[in-house]
Amino acid sequence: MHSSLRHLNALRAFEAAARHSSISKAAADLNVSHSVVSQHVRNLEAWFGLKLFIRSGNRIELTDEGRRFESQVAHGLQILSDACESLLQASQVGTVMISAEPAFASRWLRRKITKFSEQFPKIECFLRSDWQVPDIVEDKVDIVIHFDERIQRMQAEKTHLFPIDGFPACAPSLYDKIDFSNGPNDFLKLPIIHDNGRHIWHQWLTEYADGVDKWSDGKVLSDLALTIDAAVDGEGVFLADKIICKRELENGLLKPIDHRTSRCTWYSVATQDNVDQNSPTMTFRNWLLAEVKHRFPDIEKV
Repeated sequence: MHSSLRHLNALRAFEAAARHSSISKAAADLNVSHSVVSQHVRNLEAWFGLKLFIRSGNRIELTDEGRRFESQVAHGLQILSDACESLLQASQVGTVMISAEPAFASRWLRRKITKFSEQFPKIECFLRSDWQVPDIVEDKVDIVIHFDERIQRMQAEKTHLFPIDGFPACAPSLYDKIDFSNGPNDFLKLPIIHDNGRHIWHQWLTEYADGVDKWSDGKVLSDLALTIDAAVDGEGVFLADKIICKRELENGLLKPIDHRTSRCTWYSVATQDNVDQNSPTMTFRNWLLAEVKHRFPDIEKV
């Protein structure tokens, strides 16, 4: 057993090379040089006395023996990874102060924090709802999550989470008043509601109802959470989305009018520069990014 485990780094290199079918990509994945991965693979092949890869130019393919070995190695490394993750989750201690845009905080993030706390019971998360983006240093905030255009003004480490793609929706009571016989944009006879300015409706109408200046009408509310509540109460049509408005759409409180979407914004996450990678702050940030990647695997971070 001890003799085998001394080759642990070589096994990691082999698994990465097999997964990528490339020594170069494996090296980038492991953050080592091409020569280090190559030497690890050669050492394993010498130890076993057989070839694990067939080399063809810049590409490599597993031999039959290598293919059988790779499935066992990948399984073993996953067991080790799970064991380390389990111990980290049970033992890591600390607090994380999170500031988030109100609609995101109440309709999405709150539930995610509950899930995180179940996995990391000794990390305490404090969530506060802020329409104005705080100063991440002066206000002693560890993580800020807000609309990307506001996050970009900060001097901090920034990463996209997911986009908001808006489509017209309203309460069922208003939907029943729409006469679609005159065309898909007949709903524009109804009042519309704006979230913090008229630019989002302006953008949607420019894309799908060229020449219609309806965007200059309607009430403007200060934040997305208020706009959603007003739409649910039947005060007008607004640009909903499938993520933040998921509960209202599933419960029938909001009804889509038109499924054509316009990219409204991104939610992004910011942390202070040079935060310790092993800190509770980075543990939560990385966990959240993994959750988003799992939930929205096809999102392009543009």
